Amino acid sequence: MIRKYYKIRFQLTSPLSVGCGKNQVTDSDMILDSRGLPYVPGTSLAGVYRRIFSEQTAETYFGTNLTEERIRTSSEEGRNVLTESRIAVYDALMASPKNYALTKRDMVALDEYKVALPGAKFDFQILEPGVEFVTYIEQTMETAEEQYIADEIAYAWQQGNIRLGAKTGKGFGAAKSAEIAQCSFDLGDKKDLERWLSFDMYKEDQWSVIDAPVCLSREKKGEARERLKEVYEKRGIHLREDHLVRIRIRLKQAGGISVRQYTTDVGEADYMQMRRKDGVPVIPGTSWAGAFRAQMGKLNPDFAAGTAMSELFFGKKKGKKAEESSRTRITFSESELKNEKWITYTRNAIDRFTGGTVDGALYTEKTCYGGTAQLVILCDFGGLEEEKIEKFGKTLAGAVLDLHNGFLAVGGLTSVGHGLFRVTEVTAGQEIISFQEEDDKERYQKLWSAIAGGAKAC
Repeated sequence: MIRKYYKIRFQLTSPLSVGCGKNQVTDSDMILDSRGLPYVPGTSLAGVYRRIFSEQTAETYFGTNLTEERIRTSSEEGRNVLTESRIAVYDALMASPKNYALTKRDMVALDEYKVALPGAKFDFQILEPGVEFVTYIEQTMETAEEQYIADEIAYAWQQGNIRLGAKTGKGFGAAKSAEIAQCSFDLGDKKDLERWLSFDMYKEDQWSVIDAPVCLSREKKGEARERLKEVYEKRGIHLREDHLVRIRIRLKQAGGISVRQYTTDVGEADYMQMRRKDGVPVIPGTSWAGAFRAQMGKLNPDFAAGTAMSELFFGKKKGKKAEESSRTRITFSESELKNEKWITYTRNAIDRFTGGTVDGALYTEKTCYGGTAQLVILCDFGGLEEEKIEKFGKTLAGAVLDLHNGFLAVGGLTSVGHGLFRVTEVTAGQEIISFQEEDDKERYQKLWSAIAGGAKAC
């Protein structure tokens, strides 16, 4: 028997939301450990790891998925159809508990006219990015060939493909690996057995830092890949089918921005552009997702709210049963505004009949102008027909052009010129489209071809 361990140190690059089921501070409070510190439960990590592999492989190595039917079969019919996981997943704990910030985000659902829907406003706690965590993976194996399960997980961490907690499709829970270390013991060998008995995973000198795990995902071609394919087939290791296309959009502000963060501090403006605890202004992925989804519905009725195509790509709201909901295939990042200039101004409402100000309608707002930003859209086209991918690519390309030309605005006060951007460059798959030279017709053709073609190239 072989025991293999991985130690993974990672850093949050976007806000983290892992609810605990309580609503003492917000509608959804952050989960805390016995010390009162935010952490990521091992159960959450295990669920993320399972999605790296096919359903059959996940069940073999991570244990049986607990469906209602299987639980009933085990309890009522007395047949044990449940198996335990061969992979032990440890909680992710903060590496430095001194420097972290828990803040609050507000969310509200809007209709097509950007009017808040009744009862659709809520807030939740988040852990601000920049915090480092440490987690561990322990795998029990009969042969060394099974180690590729843990290797694939470690590689996913290294490539930044792990997203944690809730709202991952809206840019939350992104992380990057800072360090990966491993340790392995052959318990059939006397010396290794003695080493394992004295092994303390919480001591730094017990680990060997590695550059990159050896796994099928890493090997793109050549003899090594063919050898690994044979090993994977022999051990029943199959990765989840996905075709990921990354679209990177570089932006320049063409007006102010009003994704509001409400303040009650004396001396502060009544409303302020949303910013992180470190003062960096941001546009959340939720705002981008809502703006793009609405605009794509206007461009193509097949993507209107509630249609089959819209729910296929953007997900379906959760129902009482698991089959009534679906995950989004489109992930929008949170965008940081850089090189911006802050401006505070005062606004009031004017009575259209008297020309005077409306009582109680005077307020100040602090926003920023002239900044640059980057939006990353990650599309998962795994298992979809080419016709649907092409239709999505054409509609998304049209929405990107609308963003560039001022027909798609994000945030509030869009009727008075806020939330407008100019696109400077788009990278879709391997294609780089400059918005400095080509006209809209050429840009559109290159954009949708790069999006749909990128799926075929995966």
